Amino acid sequence: MVYTDHMTKGVEKAILVLKSGGVVVFGTETAYAIGCDARDDHAVEKIMQIKGREAWKTPALIAADCEMVEREVQMSEKMRDLVKQFWPGPLTIVALVRAGSTLSPLVVREGTVAIRVSSDSTARKLSKALNAPVVSTSANVSGEASCYSLEDVRSQLGTQLPQPDFFIDVGSLPVRPASTIIKEENGEFIVIRKGQVDLCNVQKNSLDKIG
Repeated sequence: MVYTDHMTKGVEKAILVLKSGGVVVFGTETAYAIGCDARDDHAVEKIMQIKGREAWKTPALIAADCEMVEREVQMSEKMRDLVKQFWPGPLTIVALVRAGSTLSPLVVREGTVAIRVSSDSTARKLSKALNAPVVSTSANVSGEASCYSLEDVRSQLGTQLPQPDFFIDVGSLPVRPASTIIKEENGEFIVIRKGQVDLCNVQKNSLDKIG
């Protein structure tokens, strides 16, 4: 099922699908993503099956706001200051999961998760409605190109089973790089994947303030 009015009925329906353990395709500030409640083991498993992705390649998450991120992961003061410059936006951090987190172990690798606060309002609304992060991995077959329209998504997924339970059509998205992924080690930021955010272009005085 598809709703093209993504600001009203589409989002409302998608929230109901997520709350019932379903899988939803939606747009982000990078490309189309496929997501679910990040606490739901079965839904995460379904996404990995849809993408044909190995279980060890844990998917990234989107949170409604920084407070939600801090509920789930540990951030140093230096990391906290950095994300304030780029969130909401396409900067994903890899950070240690807090004790007591309710996230599915299928989104955790070596005690860490990859998470960001998206600048896409729909993605944030989905997370806010769940009061939990949502899985947000590119809506494509593993190893294939990212999708920037619902037609691209449907073409890649074909008729293979399983399929997503709901699609939000937000039209054609601009072709943009994926989110930048970073982690912090020994007080230094390490770029795991280059993307939209170029840390080298952050003004030196800004880096001095967080360093």
